[in-house]
Amino acid sequence: MKILLVEDTAPLSEEIASVLTMEGYHVTTANTGSQGLAKLLDVHPDLVVTDLIMPVMDGFELIQRIRGIPSFAAVPIVVLSAKVTLEDKQRARNLGASSFIQKPCKINELVSTIKDLLKDRAQ
Repeated sequence: MKILLVEDTAPLSEEIASVLTMEGYHVTTANTGSQGLAKLLDVHPDLVVTDLIMPVMDGFELIQRIRGIPSFAAVPIVVLSAKVTLEDKQRARNLGASSFIQKPCKINELVSTIKDLLKDRAQ
């Protein structure tokens, strides 16, 4: 299973990618929303994990653009962000986010969420 991780904080991106790789996922990383969108079209991931606050294109716009591409309409999107106002959570969900995890995150919570979201796709 392929995961696209869009996170602008390099140490966090590296840590998450390492853990997900050890879990058996093929992880592609991007550090901006626009880079993430380009890699999405290249990689065709089974799931996307994205931050909300990033340079160039934020996670809200990335989610909206992903959902605007018919072939990615059903791809689960996990939002991983320190910005956790109720309005931001609702906006992310309204745009098409599947799940929302607050930073700093517990890696086991992220892995569990990903496994739950991908369990139907793996069969």
